[in-house]
Amino acid sequence: MSTIATLITCHDRKCKTLACLGRLCSQILPPGIMLAVYLVDDGSADGTAEAVAAAFPSVKIIAGSGDLFWSRGMRLAWEHAARENPDFYLWLNDDTLLFEGALEMLVATSRKSKNPRTIVVGSCCDPVTRERTYGGQVRVSGHPAILRAVIPEATPVACDTFQSNVLLVPRAVYQKIGMIDRFQHAIGDTDYGYRAGMAGCSCLVAPGYLASCEANHARTYWVKGRPRMERWRLLNSRKGLPFRDWLQLSSRHGGPAWPIYWIRPYLRVLFNR
Repeated sequence: MSTIATLITCHDRKCKTLACLGRLCSQILPPGIMLAVYLVDDGSADGTAEAVAAAFPSVKIIAGSGDLFWSRGMRLAWEHAARENPDFYLWLNDDTLLFEGALEMLVATSRKSKNPRTIVVGSCCDPVTRERTYGGQVRVSGHPAILRAVIPEATPVACDTFQSNVLLVPRAVYQKIGMIDRFQHAIGDTDYGYRAGMAGCSCLVAPGYLASCEANHARTYWVKGRPRMERWRLLNSRKGLPFRDWLQLSSRHGGPAWPIYWIRPYLRVLFNR
């Protein structure tokens, strides 16, 4: 038997977390595949952990400190899952609802790849409009954050990095580059995709849409109508571009021009441009 270890982190979204787990646990697994679920409950005060334990007793619930947010929460889940040496690690956001056959498609795409170190990205669409919201991305310049969305096709499509709402990472990739890094919130998935490519791993977008998820990536620190100090606070918050996190991503993946890429967003907000 092969094992897929599902990694999820959550905070105060009980209904969404339960819906996500419901879709996950109703998947028909490919032959020879079993599922394990590792959920980091990062200090939820809405009874998420208790509700999950009652509805899904097989889920391994890991208590977070309340200040892990996404990247560090996912890393904590990964640390627990890695002890069992699973064949795959499935990253799954708790506001993402898998479609029927999603896991089968992820595994099939992985097994058909010529490179055993292939990350498979699942694309998400809006539940109403069916337009793409999250998935694979390709670089369009040297800037590490200027990316073009990859629209899924009938066959797998290569990408440079990804938004990891649904992502299948084989053990061979983990053995090569390790876990997600300790970013404060976001950026960790973008960095992981780039690191994978630098290490000779492949990234493929699986055919079709595999899940639904509403878009939630508005960058409010660019809104010029807000007071400058509020924009500065938002830019440097965990959900913006924290100083050290953006420095790490820029210097790792920005090439010779990385200092320009790194300082630009801070100057843009300070001078209200």
